[in-house]
Amino acid sequence: MTKITRQKIFEKIYQLDEYLSNLKQLRNEIQSQEQFLSDFRLYGLAERYLQLCCQSIIDVSHLIIIEEGINKPESQKEIFSAIYEKKIISKELFPHLKGLTGFRNILVHEYGKIDRKKIYQYLMKRLGDIESFRKEILAFLKKQS
Repeated sequence: MTKITRQKIFEKIYQLDEYLSNLKQLRNEIQSQEQFLSDFRLYGLAERYLQLCCQSIIDVSHLIIIEEGINKPESQKEIFSAIYEKKIISKELFPHLKGLTGFRNILVHEYGKIDRKKIYQYLMKRLGDIESFRKEILAFLKKQS
């Protein structure tokens, strides 16, 4: 892996850390689903930081696909299949990431149709998926050096 690509990936991971930290802080401030659903600041922040996390994960995956010479996926939905097949992410993590591109697309393109209860559930229960991705990518990079 080139030094430039490694640096880009580390920059994306650094950004991911920041977004994840913000989401955890936000999660700690929420007292109930009702509070979350009724406060535009809470759900607006959650939506934005989740979107940024998704985009960072997608960007890192694309960088690895390009750098490792993996066949370019025909669609965004196949990004995680490509890195899973090359054993860059684990069997346990793969099913949790499969829907990430669709989730990101909803956040970006269908913001008027977002189910805020799903955003709440993701915020409360799925941040571990983001942390797992981060850990597995860092482990992959360590093996590459």
